[in-house]
Amino acid sequence: MKLHQRILPVFVISTFSLPSAAESIFFEDPYGAKNYMTVSAFLGTRISEDVAHKSTGEVADFSAALTQAVALGWTYDRHSEGELLFSNSKPTLSMSNSTTSAPDIDVYIQYLHFGGRVLFPTRTAFSSSFGLGIGATYFNPEGNDYGSEFAFSGNITGGIRYQLTEEFALRGDLRVYGTLLNSESSLFCGNQTCYLDVDGDVYVQGELMAGLEFKF
Repeated sequence: MKLHQRILPVFVISTFSLPSAAESIFFEDPYGAKNYMTVSAFLGTRISEDVAHKSTGEVADFSAALTQAVALGWTYDRHSEGELLFSNSKPTLSMSNSTTSAPDIDVYIQYLHFGGRVLFPTRTAFSSSFGLGIGATYFNPEGNDYGSEFAFSGNITGGIRYQLTEEFALRGDLRVYGTLLNSESSLFCGNQTCYLDVDGDVYVQGELMAGLEFKF
């Protein structure tokens, strides 16, 4: 067999195998098939839509507020994760154009959600994700003048991740929460009166977060 007839098959095989070999050498997906867990801590801001008072037509306005969140993640399947999220903020609630003497109140709004996300890795340190979650919202006015409330809620999330090392990554998340308010529900009641009466509706909040993730 002539020399070029021996070399040509080797060259063809090498041409097609080199990209795969290079990928395995130079690119290792840190969120591939391996089992792992992650802990992430976030800081950011949360904004809220206004809520109409059913009886008076006044508008209850929640201010933008600093937000803190902690998330626990774990391997669910290749390129997908389970997630348990706790997120907390304390906006100020005020009645705009109020004809009453309703005071401004600070309200802790906390989410505890269980869900997951699909990961979209690339051949760089950057990756993105899309997630969903369901759970509960806890409205807790500061002080003892008004009562607290629980409600069912869900979230939708878009995220980015920048891998610093095998264990540490920078995270950025944009989340939108929807909380179901029951028909004929009253919020923050105390002293035989309620601060806010609402019809059944979906209360929407959005938050933009940045944080650090540790994987183990």
